[in-house]
Amino acid sequence: MRTFRTRQRETGGSAHRREVVMDREVQNWFQEHHEGVEELAKRIFEHPELSGEEEYACSEIAAYLRKYGFETETYPVAPAKVHNGLTAKWGSGYPVIAILGEYDALPGLGQKASPKREPLDGPGHGCGHNLMGAGCAAGAVAAKQAMEAKQLSGTIKYYGCPAEEGLAGKVQMLKMGCFADVDLCIAWHTGGPFRVCEHICQSMISTEFHFYGITAHAACAPQEGRSALDAAQLMNVGVEFLREHIEDNVRIHYVFGAAGERPNVVPAHAAVKYYIRSWNRESVDRVFDRVCDIARGAALMSGTTVTYKIISGGYEPILNFTLNAALYESMQKVPDIVYDENDYRFAEELYQNYNGQEAPETLDMAGREHIMGKCGLLPTHLCKPLGHGWMESGSTDVNDVSQVIPTVQLFGGGVMGVGGHSWGVTASSGSAVGRKAAVQAGKYIAQFCIDVLENREVVEQSKEELWQIRKEKPEYSPILATDGEIPLRAGEDK
Repeated sequence: MRTFRTRQRETGGSAHRREVVMDREVQNWFQEHHEGVEELAKRIFEHPELSGEEEYACSEIAAYLRKYGFETETYPVAPAKVHNGLTAKWGSGYPVIAILGEYDALPGLGQKASPKREPLDGPGHGCGHNLMGAGCAAGAVAAKQAMEAKQLSGTIKYYGCPAEEGLAGKVQMLKMGCFADVDLCIAWHTGGPFRVCEHICQSMISTEFHFYGITAHAACAPQEGRSALDAAQLMNVGVEFLREHIEDNVRIHYVFGAAGERPNVVPAHAAVKYYIRSWNRESVDRVFDRVCDIARGAALMSGTTVTYKIISGGYEPILNFTLNAALYESMQKVPDIVYDENDYRFAEELYQNYNGQEAPETLDMAGREHIMGKCGLLPTHLCKPLGHGWMESGSTDVNDVSQVIPTVQLFGGGVMGVGGHSWGVTASSGSAVGRKAAVQAGKYIAQFCIDVLENREVVEQSKEELWQIRKEKPEYSPILATDGEIPLRAGEDK
């Protein structure tokens, strides 16, 4: 078996030499406290919670931040009843820098922190949010410690943002006014070599259609029934035909939420959940209107009625290249992440067990080598920004924050070559590899905060850039969950 130590030297395609001038206070803090950061990430990993249910993670991170002198407040973020949202504050005055943490898990992805498939019942951190919650909190604390030592004024705020997987948490927090006094935001997401985020995630709407018919005995009196399942299937067929007549950049995907219980009973209720995505909100809205028309038609054809409700949704991002440049400058000051032989061995075994084959020298980056360079399983290099945006297929509620507040995001960390939202990512997120990524991201965040506080014109420049973009766009109008179901009956207006 080839060793990773050799492979890493061969695959650091985007690495570049630079002078390491990391802030001494930030560096010292992580040297002394990295174990506590890793332990926090581990505890959240061991207590995975679905979107809207993140009471444990919220409480743990709040306690962690209070320990270092932050004022904390927890609260429910609708529609949750538990305290799953967190605001932690230290300092005072301008500028207010917000650090956005996440901590929700995904259903059915429970997995031990093992390089082989060892499933656990329940949810799992198949998107690395246990790392993001802990790493961002560590960045806030390290920035605070450096501010004290340097006697820098300004405010650091950590936000524990629930329900990112449903694109609901940050949108609701915007509505609640949580970010009202914030001057700029920074966030982190795991995945790939460390880099400044320049990709444009898609706008999205999440909705659920409910069809209601008449139950009957499917064998003895089928003529008496009106099948809600027929209606849902007709709707899905209609949407499949619609795909030919919409923009290429629109994606539609759906699953059944309810489809009846027994074959010999005509289903009186069926439900189908839809995601509609595009690289701009306007396209999402246009296609959603047409999908609603198809739902109406399906109800007419089947003699049923239909309602829908909005679950959540979000916008495309507004990239802020002023902040992107500032973040990259800060990231260059931080030494590259370091892995040991155990980490490389774990990555190799995980890749083999996930893919059923030995890892290649460099991974197929699906056309992204110009962004990430040639990567092995554990890239250590820092990628140079392109200076412009590029399209990505996923969605995140960080996008909505970027619509109204200058926002920057970094990416990186974890084992390459395993698919997102999978047991492999869960395993990586619970491993030493993942925990080291949380520490590394915390260093980048803290360094960025200190650099901004020592070069404050960046704040106003980023606001001016956002304003120039915003004045050419429609007014931001968040996609929020509906209070009740909206009828979509034949002959009625939308």
